[in-house]
Amino acid sequence: METFLLWIGVIGFVAATAYFVLLGTRTPPGKRIFHVITAVITGVAAFSYLMMATGAGATMVDGGRLFYYFRYIDWVITTPLLLLDLALLGLASPRRNAGFIAGLIGLDLFMILTGLLAGSRSSGFGRGFWFIVSTVALVALLYLVVTRLFSEAAGQPEAVYQIFRTLAYLTAVLWAFYPIVWLIGTEGFGAVNSTVEVLLFLILDFLAKIGFGLLLLTNREALDQVGGSAQPSRRRVV
Repeated sequence: METFLLWIGVIGFVAATAYFVLLGTRTPPGKRIFHVITAVITGVAAFSYLMMATGAGATMVDGGRLFYYFRYIDWVITTPLLLLDLALLGLASPRRNAGFIAGLIGLDLFMILTGLLAGSRSSGFGRGFWFIVSTVALVALLYLVVTRLFSEAAGQPEAVYQIFRTLAYLTAVLWAFYPIVWLIGTEGFGAVNSTVEVLLFLILDFLAKIGFGLLLLTNREALDQVGGSAQPSRRRVV
C-alpha cells in the first residue's frame, strides 16, 4: 500500500508538470516565469516520489526505521521555489528586494536542513532538539510571509493581491501541518505507521504544490497584471 501511494505521487506530479508546461506554451514568452518555476516544483516532486517509490530515496535507520531522506531533497529545492513564486507576486520590485528574498530562502533552507537532522537522528533527544530548531525557523519564516510580504503586496493591483493572499494563506496553513505530521509519524512519536505518514505527506504535497500551481497558473488576470502599479482602492487588512 505504501509503495502504491508513492506511485500515485509520481503519476500526480508528472500529470501536473505536463499540464503546467502546456499552460506555459499558451502564454507569451515574457509571461512564463511563473509557469517555469511551478513546473520545476512539480517536476522535482515527481522525481522525488519516483526515487522513494523505487526504494532509491530511502534508507534504514535506528535498526529498522525506514527513513525517506529524498523527501528532504525535494523540499530543499521546491520550498524555496514556492517562496520565490510568492515573492514575485507580492513584491512590486523583486530586484530591489533581492536581499529580503535571499533571507527568506536562507531561512527556509535552514528549516529544511535542521528538519533533515531531526529525522535522521537515532536518539530521541537529537530528534527533539533539531525538530524544535526547525519548527522555530518555520514560525519565523511564516511570520515574515504574512507580515512583510503582505505589506508589500498591498500595493499590487487588486487581482494580483487577491491571488497572492489566497496562496500565502494556503502556504502558511499547509506548511504548518508538516511538522504535525512529522511529529505523529515514524520520525517523531510514531503515533501512526509509515503508510499513514506517507499518505498524509502525499496529501499535503499535492495541496501545497499542485493546488498552489493550479490556483496561480489558471489566474490569467493576475499573471497579466504582475508588476503593475495600480494602488488598492481601499485599505487592506491582513
